[in-house]
Amino acid sequence: MARDARTARSCSPRGLYAGRDFADPGGMNLRLVSAWAFAVALHATGCSDAGTDPGDSGAGAGGGGGNGGAGAGGEDENGLGEIAGVGGGTGLSTAVSVIITADNAYGFGYGTGDGLLNYFGGIENNLAGKIFSCPIGNGPESYTVPAASANAGHYLYIITYADKSTTQGVIGQFFREGAAPVFTGDGAWEVCATGEDYDLGSNGPTLETINQYIARCNSGDLDPQTTSAGWVTTEASAHGHVAFGETNDTERSVPEPGNEFSIVCDIDEEARWMWYEWDPDRSGGSPFMWPGSSGGGNVTKDFLIFRLGAEFIPEVPR
Repeated sequence: MARDARTARSCSPRGLYAGRDFADPGGMNLRLVSAWAFAVALHATGCSDAGTDPGDSGAGAGGGGGNGGAGAGGEDENGLGEIAGVGGGTGLSTAVSVIITADNAYGFGYGTGDGLLNYFGGIENNLAGKIFSCPIGNGPESYTVPAASANAGHYLYIITYADKSTTQGVIGQFFREGAAPVFTGDGAWEVCATGEDYDLGSNGPTLETINQYIARCNSGDLDPQTTSAGWVTTEASAHGHVAFGETNDTERSVPEPGNEFSIVCDIDEEARWMWYEWDPDRSGGSPFMWPGSSGGGNVTKDFLIFRLGAEFIPEVPR
């Protein structure tokens, strides 16, 4: 796993993501997916080759089933990676600073109710240190999303999946200068559990697959035995619901219900872990802990698509 997941764009021989350690054969390929934005980004930087990352072991810029690589916009004064993207939406003029991690894998982006307009994904954490540890880039990753990208569409999306071991969840914070922060585990989040299983090393679903499932989640035509059947909220239902877990302020020794996770580096204490509650009749255990499965099946019904509507995201005061 590369030590720094920030996305300073470079045209160097090391590939499109100079912030990554491509000497690490386990380095993951970060993917911002927007064909139009990709073309603009290439033009703006003078890059003529959007080829695969030379140091990525089998997961090039077109890895993960063809998600395609796309550049980012260089380092800002804080050293945060900048994500390129498309415009639209509210037109607010301030960028969004993001710190996020997952047990075990995630991507995020912005879009409409019908699908993602940009997507930054492909982070897979196979060790505890990659999830929790300091400094940023060793554990959780940080990004700067320009206003144009953050304003694309009217939804913030998080895509996530986990291995079949111990714990699972996602936690993050989204700060726009001058506005109240947005946290996982707080607010009117929705989730759709697709039931399409991905293992670590797969690079996860492609943008095409994600958008196909967003359409199916919208129409509610998913199998209720293996999925959430459609979008569910924090309200308990026969198809499960969004689960908000512990805040980021309690250390742990051994994972147990209510204290499944260690403290994550540099994420605010108010942020909560978030996952899908797949057991509507839960009487013990935790949705954040792998329950085991004698048949080895996808009990938790991931991969998961979380989203938060723009009407629930605080705007910059005017």
